[in-house]
Amino acid sequence: MSTIAEAIRRLWQPRRGLFWLMLALQLLSSAIVLFIQIAQPPDALRLVLGLMALTDALLAWWLTVRLWREGEPRPPTDSPSIAPLH
Repeated sequence: MSTIAEAIRRLWQPRRGLFWLMLALQLLSSAIVLFIQIAQPPDALRLVLGLMALTDALLAWWLTVRLWREGEPRPPTDSPSIAPLH
């Protein structure tokens, strides 16, 4: 069973564009929902914005699953990563 630290390590991949796209989509869907709650737009606009927020959230979820699966932890190696100086 994986620990929380391992799960975060598998998702935290700042060198990959998918990671930043996932974060941007999550922030965008949160901002849309916040706008809907604060501004209380007309029903038609609320429906369109709600569908946009839902689509963003689903895309972010899909990217999160991709990062999770592609970020499988590597098995530990017996050799040190840096050779000792003699």
